[in-house]
Amino acid sequence: MKPTVETYTAVLPWYERADFQRMWELAHDRDDMPSDYEVWHASALEVMNTWLARGRALQIVTIRPDEFVMWLEERGLRNTAAMRLRFVEDKARGGGALMAGVAAVSQGDGHQST
Repeated sequence: MKPTVETYTAVLPWYERADFQRMWELAHDRDDMPSDYEVWHASALEVMNTWLARGRALQIVTIRPDEFVMWLEERGLRNTAAMRLRFVEDKARGGGALMAGVAAVSQGDGHQST
């Protein structure tokens, strides 16, 4: 069986600056995540660049607080890192554009350059 792009794709959660504080406040595991967007953003860029350097494709899925809370409530789940990952994986399976792992992420805005 020939490998597909999905085999080499990492799904990563993304938070918009405007949503970050609320997402942090809603998290049951907030003691394990940075409370400052800039700290989280720098760490996220490092993770992205590591995956890209390994030749992996990335699918970035933005987590919006209202949508995520509704998803959690429908399933009776707590807001933890494991559930945030499960949420973005579920969304990724539902569609969305893949971001090919061919270029590094810029440190300035967090968007992939081509």
